[in-house]
Parts: sequence; C-alpha cells; structure tokens
Amino acid sequence: MIDGIVIPEIEHTRLGRWERQSIPLQVSEDYKEVINEFKNHFKKEITEIGDDTLQQAIEILDKLSG
Repeated sequence: MIDGIVIPEIEHTRLGRWERQSIPLQVSEDYKEVINEFKNHFKKEITEIGDDTLQQAIEILDKLSG
C-alpha cells in the first residue's frame, strides 16, 4: 500500500514545471469509509446548531464518498 498523495506521471507537454493536467478525482475505499463516518457526525452537528447553510458541505462529502 502506498502512503500519501501519489503524483501521476505526466507526458512531456508545454506545461510549466509546477503545472499538471487535471485527472478525475479518486478516493480510496478506506477514505470513503472515513468520510462517511465524518459525514454522519457532521449531519448531527448541523441539526444541533440549526445551520442549514452547511448542506453544501454534505453534498461535497457525498461526492467524495460516492
């Protein structure tokens, strides 16, 4: 298992030294589980404090764990 963020190999292009082409977001199964656990906790906190404006954060967590 590889730890940390893996930087994908890139072909030689006209990009600058620190530029990279975008790639589809990928979340490992282990992190999907962690994100789901946090999302459930976060939903409870949203209800507790009554701040529905945080729903956008839930949508992002859904995308990450989906």
